[in-house]
Amino acid sequence: MEAKEVGEEQFVNTIIQHRALWLLALLLTLAVGCRVRNTGAAARIDVSEVALIRKGLGEGEAKATEQSRPPSRQEFATIKGTFKLVGTAPARDPLNVNKDQNICMPGGKPVLKETLVVDESGGIKDVVIFCTTKMPAGNSKWEHPDYAAAAKETVPFDQKNCVFLTHVLAARSSQVIVLKNSDPVGHNANLVAKGKALSANALIPGGGTSDYVPGGESPEPFDVSCNVHPWMSAKILTRDNPCFTVTKPDGSFEIKHVPAGVPLEFKVWQESSKFVQSATLNGAPAKWPKGRIILKDNEVLKPDETREWSVTVDVSSFGK
Repeated sequence: MEAKEVGEEQFVNTIIQHRALWLLALLLTLAVGCRVRNTGAAARIDVSEVALIRKGLGEGEAKATEQSRPPSRQEFATIKGTFKLVGTAPARDPLNVNKDQNICMPGGKPVLKETLVVDESGGIKDVVIFCTTKMPAGNSKWEHPDYAAAAKETVPFDQKNCVFLTHVLAARSSQVIVLKNSDPVGHNANLVAKGKALSANALIPGGGTSDYVPGGESPEPFDVSCNVHPWMSAKILTRDNPCFTVTKPDGSFEIKHVPAGVPLEFKVWQESSKFVQSATLNGAPAKWPKGRIILKDNEVLKPDETREWSVTVDVSSFGK
């Protein structure tokens, strides 16, 4: 916030406070005077009446308004961490590759399901963390310049050896997702969208591409499949605001430029468990109803803070 804005705000707040105190004193004087005349007893101040008077003067409303203000310009933070599995990771089943095997099973190597992929350290791949707080579009107090500059950049989504190379993709609803086919045989990308995102079914010849513009956000990742090779599957999440990420093969993640100083809500999703509702966060048990993580007033991010989330999830959460 600029110096001029701060000065004006302080001046207005001072006027409001003085006016409120004057009215409060007047009302209390009237109340006490009435009691003395009516009963002759010593004047006593009823705390509950004071609270009601304050509420009537709009003190509670002023506090709520202050908390709902957007963050100041360029006040952002970072959330980073890891998602790890507790327990033995289940074996990944092979897919039924029954067509174009010379291309789809190079060297006869089996193709495994990617519903739940865990590395040797227990890192969980393809966990999606995304902010669901509504943010006004194009407002620099909410959206960092780096995100604004990339709002309409293209995002590649490739197919090779009859596999979607990005099993879980997250993109902004304003971005162009380039559906690629790096195989010599034809594929199609059948996108069954949710929410305000648009569905599409693009036939893509070998070596070809097709552009997909979501046009709106989805409340959770939606299905992408290939009808030519029915074992192929992937997920795509589209969001209006840019604060989202997908964990890497080692379970690590980072969300940069998250608005600081304001309450925020996030959701956590993984293909096998859907919305993750039970976990351990930084060593403490955590319950996330419908996958929701809420950063309340006393938990808001501080400017330039790097908030660490070390998350472990029991294997039972994945139905195994």
